[in-house]
Amino acid sequence: MMNKMIVSVLLGSLIVSGSLLLNGTAMRPVLPDSGMTAGKPVLPGDGGISGVKVPVPSGSEESRGEKVYVRLPVTTSANNIEVTVHAVRLKAGTADFEVTIRNLSDRETITPDLTSGSVVTNEGLPGRSSEKVRAAKVNPDFEQAVIPPGKERYGWLSSDAWSEEAPERLTLNVTIRGNNGEEQAFAIPVDCRGLTFRTL
Repeated sequence: MMNKMIVSVLLGSLIVSGSLLLNGTAMRPVLPDSGMTAGKPVLPGDGGISGVKVPVPSGSEESRGEKVYVRLPVTTSANNIEVTVHAVRLKAGTADFEVTIRNLSDRETITPDLTSGSVVTNEGLPGRSSEKVRAAKVNPDFEQAVIPPGKERYGWLSSDAWSEEAPERLTLNVTIRGNNGEEQAFAIPVDCRGLTFRTL
């Protein structure tokens, strides 16, 4: 009788703790909808960092005082404005950024300030030269663009071309102005490692 009680207690402990042994190997219980399998997180897609949102008031995410560079596409949002950089292509004399600017406000119109646009390459990289180029003089997709509340504008935003063929990283700087005169600056950091630039 005493032996049966001891065996019952031991079996109950093993089942409750989830440490049931099978062929000498401890089997980890799988919890439904826990997001965990064998102790590792289940990640959507390939687990890459493409499409990471960077929502911060200044338009650039700071981590320990440094910008966080992420692979394309990159979406940054602040003050009811969302900017997505989808791709980059290089042409003779210009670099073009495939961009969507979305106005999330329900009452204010916004306008990109093209005169303030710039691109900085290899910022803060030891052994690599950093270069700053300005927005191109011709930007037909966003020139005099007024984006009403709840609408978006898609197109190519051009800068002058930089001299290095394959920068390791770059930052697209864009300023957007509201109809109340307030400006929102975005600094969108892009990780270019492994990126094949489109060329025309």
